[in-house]
Amino acid sequence: MRLGEYPPAALSVQGEAPVKPASFGKLSADPGAVAEDPEFAALAALGFSKPLLATLSERSRRNCTSIESELLHCGQIDEVAYYGAMARYLRLPFMAEIDPASINDMPGLDSQLQRPIQIRINHRFLPPQVAIVPEATRLSDLRASLSTMPQLGQGLAITTPSAIRRAVWQTGGMRRVRETISGLFDRHPAFSARIVLSGNQGFYAGLWFAALVSALIVMPVETLLVLHILLSLIYFASLGLRFAAFTRQQFAGPGPAALQPPEDGLPCYTVMVALYREAAVAEQLIASLVRLDWPPSLLDIKLVCEADDQETIAALKALKPARHFEIVEVPPAAPRTKPKALTYALAAARGEFLAVYDAEDRPHPQQLREAHARFRASPPELACLQAPLIITNARDSWISALFSLEYSGLFRGLLPMLARREMPLPLGGTSNHFRTDALRNAGGWDPFNVTEDADLGFRLHRLGYRSDVIARQTLEDAPTTIRVWLGQRSRWFKGWLRLSLLVLKARNTT
Repeated sequence: MRLGEYPPAALSVQGEAPVKPASFGKLSADPGAVAEDPEFAALAALGFSKPLLATLSERSRRNCTSIESELLHCGQIDEVAYYGAMARYLRLPFMAEIDPASINDMPGLDSQLQRPIQIRINHRFLPPQVAIVPEATRLSDLRASLSTMPQLGQGLAITTPSAIRRAVWQTGGMRRVRETISGLFDRHPAFSARIVLSGNQGFYAGLWFAALVSALIVMPVETLLVLHILLSLIYFASLGLRFAAFTRQQFAGPGPAALQPPEDGLPCYTVMVALYREAAVAEQLIASLVRLDWPPSLLDIKLVCEADDQETIAALKALKPARHFEIVEVPPAAPRTKPKALTYALAAARGEFLAVYDAEDRPHPQQLREAHARFRASPPELACLQAPLIITNARDSWISALFSLEYSGLFRGLLPMLARREMPLPLGGTSNHFRTDALRNAGGWDPFNVTEDADLGFRLHRLGYRSDVIARQTLEDAPTTIRVWLGQRSRWFKGWLRLSLLVLKARNTT
């Protein structure tokens, strides 16, 4: 679309007659059509009816948002048509798409991912332009300024927030990937799995291995007996810990009731889901996220996909998710892991709080509200809340039945016990709720760790933060075949081994 072109302003809302293009660009002749609220007056000038605006105004007061935000998230307004109407009202050119090649990657560019306001566009044979996203509350003042000083509009164009985000994602993609891969290692090298073993650890590990081999050669029976005793003690220590958690769960009184947050004053909440070859569950995922009980105008849902996973991206786009959904495409670069994808998208998180889910998850609709209430009632040191995971296909096979039993013990017994004693929590890989600032201070997820959830739980603890649990659950399916279970479990053991080495490395470093 060339400059100066924009689609017809055929904006309509369910229950309202379509607004004619001719009604944009002039104020209503009825003097009562302009309310005292400048935002209300600007939207009325764009042709929206007063009853509709009154309804949205009440909703905005309840959610502590703007009328414009509620209008754009009501599900019946096309973003391109809305900002195209603004361009016509201001008599400025409209840009539905921005060429990423016309944008310079510079410091501070990523701020436009969180709040897209304006961006400088460098044309090859034309003077530079500034594409802006006007706010309805300042629309009348902007029009008055352009009428008084027409030269101000010579280098301006109107665009949409989505167009700015798409251009910025592509412009800074490779730079952002490099920062994602090396960020944690540069800031906290002792906490990064990029280099697991230090020189001293490698030396002592080799020394112990040589001693073990020598002992097996010289005294095989005695050595095996000692190993058997040591491994049995470790096993029984682990079993004792779980038995203590089970006993505490059985004989403890009822837990605290789930807190209910107030109906007004809710913050923006970011929800992130990393997907890879998940086209088959795309529809179920969108349906589950739509059921979350949180105002859409205050939701920031990021569906994080690998850029070359076109099947999943196409499946998501075909569902035409609402405006608070955003598909983030991660440029292909090693390591191709879930934590790398999540950390890449973290730069664009707009929420004060952030939740992470898996593609097949079905979270409780009230889970965000319980997490928010717990955060509000707790000190800032509480950085993470883990929701319990419940297996729904326990009857499908003996593997899924054992998986269900294990998850019940972990999320209903062990983790609550560790949280009560303010010990580090080995988080599950999903249904984690974070304070976004604390997550950023901790460096996000480690791109090189395959059990990034447990690693992050321990790292938060080492940095002085606490983790806790909440009551409202997330439903998910367990593996039903040995092949799938073995691949998953071997990956977990590999990650836990690396985590143990990281803990030892961090302690030696500090």
